[in-house]
Amino acid sequence: MLALINGFILCLGLVISIGPQNIEILRVGLLNDRAILLASVFVACDAILITIGALGVGSIIALNREITMVLMSFTIVFLLFLAFQAGRRSISESGEAITLSEKQNTRPFNMVKRGLVLSFLNPLALLETVVILGSTAAPYPASHRILFMAGALAASSVWFYGLAYSSRKFSAFISKPWQYRIIECIAAVTLFITACWLVQRTFII
Repeated sequence: MLALINGFILCLGLVISIGPQNIEILRVGLLNDRAILLASVFVACDAILITIGALGVGSIIALNREITMVLMSFTIVFLLFLAFQAGRRSISESGEAITLSEKQNTRPFNMVKRGLVLSFLNPLALLETVVILGSTAAPYPASHRILFMAGALAASSVWFYGLAYSSRKFSAFISKPWQYRIIECIAAVTLFITACWLVQRTFII
């Protein structure tokens, strides 16, 4: 039970931190799109990545500073790229009014593809799931390791689905183009600040 609780608490602490996945679920949910589908993709990807890390890959990466630095560098570039995209959308004049009864209805395939990119091509997600969670789970005996992973996946599910559901509820208040642009602007600023924080943490002593 201790392994289960440790996995739940550690994963919850990691997923609550500001990152591209959380920002995207909030953005998609507030715009009344397929937030539950996106959350499901994130949870499924977390299951795969945590399992890979628990098999020993996370420990190998954690012990190699060069690989860790490369991952952090890619994370910073990735965050800046997402911030640029959100910033460009925030100044677009093509925003459409959205009401609770009018969904954006992004195609399921496109939403799944977006979730896969933000999971498997997101260095920050790889660091959190494969390196931190995986390397923490690796020393446990096999039976306890499974419980640790189960706790981590429970936390991932609670957080992502909770975020999707909550943002979906708030979508009733998003009905004008300027509100759409404000959401994108907040996402851009948040991602940019997170990238700057990682630069300071990684390269500036």
